[in-house]
Amino acid sequence: MSAPLDSNGRRPRVLVLGGGFAGIGAAQKLKKSDVDVVLVDKHDYHTFQPLLYQVATGLLEQPAVGHPIRDLVHEQENARVHQDTVTAIDLDAREVRFSELEPLTYDYLVFGLGAEVNFFGVEGAPEHAFPLYTLADAVRLKDHVLKTWEAADRKPERIEDGALNIVVVGGGPTGIETAGALAELYHGVFTKDYPDVAPEQARITLVEAGPELFPMFKPDIRAYTEEALDDRSVEVLTGEVVQSVTPTRVTLQSGTELKAHTLVWGAGLQGNQLVQSLGLELEKGNRIGVDGELRIPSHPEVYAVGDVAAITDQKTDQVLPQLGSVALQAGEHVGETIARKVAGKETKAFKYRDKGTMATIGRGSAVVQMLGGRTMKGKVASAAWGSVHLALLPTNQDRAKAVVDWAGAGLTHQREARITVET
Repeated sequence: MSAPLDSNGRRPRVLVLGGGFAGIGAAQKLKKSDVDVVLVDKHDYHTFQPLLYQVATGLLEQPAVGHPIRDLVHEQENARVHQDTVTAIDLDAREVRFSELEPLTYDYLVFGLGAEVNFFGVEGAPEHAFPLYTLADAVRLKDHVLKTWEAADRKPERIEDGALNIVVVGGGPTGIETAGALAELYHGVFTKDYPDVAPEQARITLVEAGPELFPMFKPDIRAYTEEALDDRSVEVLTGEVVQSVTPTRVTLQSGTELKAHTLVWGAGLQGNQLVQSLGLELEKGNRIGVDGELRIPSHPEVYAVGDVAAITDQKTDQVLPQLGSVALQAGEHVGETIARKVAGKETKAFKYRDKGTMATIGRGSAVVQMLGGRTMKGKVASAAWGSVHLALLPTNQDRAKAVVDWAGAGLTHQREARITVET
């Protein structure tokens, strides 16, 4: 059945805002649908966010986690891609405005603009902390760390002031994966790059506000994680909250002052600031509440997906975490739902397929907790983590790049991407 044309003789337009997991998933599922798909993102690339920390620590190069969006819809004749920034959305008029593009109307809107870092009002954090949510964030952190070590190599007295010390905020997957990767960079490659710096002169401290790391995991996973971080000389401070940040110091609410010229922020996200202008009642973290089909209840032609959406798991009645797997499945579901609507078919509620929660702490060290409570640790978990993340990468080319870089690092312990390029 062909989609009904409007009074101007055009097919329904599906406007997809955001080229992340959710946006790409939705657009690709509409490939065979009788609609016109318009995808707009402020970047010309799709970012594989789960591996950003590997770019930040020189394990992967940028192209391994940043793929041209246009390439992902090359075979999709009904799709067009534009690079621009969304400035306003009028839900009642079904119109989106941009920085440079002419305003676009839509029949269906897929809102997948993602989230932004939540600094929770910590003084100095927006100016001096290094978040890890975008590819630009990862490159900025990598360049900063490399330049810091080079500066300390030229002037060793900077080391005493904490130039090489790093504080990582957040005891969830982002913080732990980043701390572990930084530790391996510090105590692996950098010990050869900078032989005059003793390992104990460079400290990595992980700060978590809660009483324990990985609160979503079982006790055996948490214990294994703490041991793995300790083996990598990562100091863990739980029950501590960051009060303020300067370029060279991190002050905790307990009064403790840490000498550190680098603070990596992995403590939380909030919905894209644009959501606050939509006139909607938002959920915790400025996320958009959706119904079972991922629609905004007051505007059923609008679907919210990815990190910006508060999606309730039908099985657990809990809001799903802001993970790539959730975003991809949600985006694909929305694409399929719109295709079915246009074809006059029945639609169904979104059901998340939980493949387990996982994180890697370092080479050969990872943790996995499956649905139902089964856990894996160590090399077996590391292999499972690698398999799942390779499957999530958008193309075989990206998978090949990641495998080559991972294999090379595993065999040689090198980080070939640890260079800075001035532009």
